[in-house]
Amino acid sequence: MDAASGLPLLRLPPEFTYTSFSWAGDTMQGGAVTPARHDGMAAFAGAGRKEVVLLRNHEQFVMPQIQGKRVPTYDDFSDEAAGLPGFGGGVTAVRLRGGQFVGAKAALAGTAVNCAGGPTPWGSWLTCEEVVMRASRAGAKDHGYVFEVPIKGRASAQPIKAMGLFRHEAAAVDPRTGIVYLTEDNGMHSGLYRFLPTDPRPRVGALEAGGVLQMLKVRGAPLADLGTAATGDVFDVEWVSIAEPDADPEGFVSDGPGAGIVGTGKSGPYLQGEALGAARFRRCEGCWQQDGLVYWSDTAGGAVEGGTIWCYDPAAERLLCFFSSPAYSVADALDNITLCASGTVLACEDNLGLVDAMGVVTQPPRLLGIGRAERVTVLAQNNVVIETSMPGKPHIEPADYRGSEWAGAVFAPDGQTLYVNIQSPGITFAIRGPWSRV
Repeated sequence: MDAASGLPLLRLPPEFTYTSFSWAGDTMQGGAVTPARHDGMAAFAGAGRKEVVLLRNHEQFVMPQIQGKRVPTYDDFSDEAAGLPGFGGGVTAVRLRGGQFVGAKAALAGTAVNCAGGPTPWGSWLTCEEVVMRASRAGAKDHGYVFEVPIKGRASAQPIKAMGLFRHEAAAVDPRTGIVYLTEDNGMHSGLYRFLPTDPRPRVGALEAGGVLQMLKVRGAPLADLGTAATGDVFDVEWVSIAEPDADPEGFVSDGPGAGIVGTGKSGPYLQGEALGAARFRRCEGCWQQDGLVYWSDTAGGAVEGGTIWCYDPAAERLLCFFSSPAYSVADALDNITLCASGTVLACEDNLGLVDAMGVVTQPPRLLGIGRAERVTVLAQNNVVIETSMPGKPHIEPADYRGSEWAGAVFAPDGQTLYVNIQSPGITFAIRGPWSRV
């Protein structure tokens, strides 16, 4: 049972316990409400003893922007007539002390579809917009960028345009070199990128000085399709440079919010990489760096399209397919990832779950542990069913939320607690247990 609500919101092994906090609609510091659609997240040591700060994304699109006192805002444009009431994505900062929830506040507003991102070694969060919009055509600002949000001080709210205009998903920073690895979630035309910063100093704001964007290519195999890779496949790789990171995509859709400004087809950086023979994936999503290696997920990769986990060794310029799902029942739609101290990959499933002929959920989205030799362990299942109105939570509608994805899994700095989100209705959990044995 959830220690906070008393409800059976998750299914966990017997030795694990959990607590929910910072639900969508809860009041934040200053009186604003916690935004919905909790997604990617990072955990940092706070200023005080036993203090943890979570920087958490909210994957909201065209809607009124996140509110907060003096919140850094990228784009405050709104025009109901143009179908743009505002941009509702952004980041909240959640503070815990001694394992107890203290409060939350807005840390970035006026962005769109903030899906995942990644922590930096110098104490900040790279939040990624998973959309391409030339909203400047409608008098707003363009969207499809990466922003840096520090745990101390205010975010600049300035996009790092040199990291490219595409459907960003996640980021991982190599602490030895300062190179940032970036995933693209754009269906059959998704690339894996790296950003070589002009200013490699490990400090907040250095990435905004620009750099060189590159896309991964399989050596000796131009235009390699890595979407059907099998566990154990190995490739030697190299990188091709993208001359115009902020280039337009193939086209723009003519309907929907802000008609004619939402990008469609291949992204501008992808088109340039493709022309130079770069490799493609199916839907690159979660990304994590540990022990000199870079891991990421291809959500629809593999023979059954259940997802693959890739491992890149920068020192050897070698790419390994660490895991490829053999069946949906084993792993389906692998999304945000992190790593346990043991090297086991912790993967969030981003699907609606498996249902039977009567529409009954038989396998809700899960949190999986994926080890070597294709060893997969189910660590948690979504069991969020809200049957009646909850006291103190008027924004949470009674419904069956078991089809909602897991997102933002990340360990506390001491490795003892896992923080993770269920995207809808928007809940953050702290899960405690014997993580050292996973």
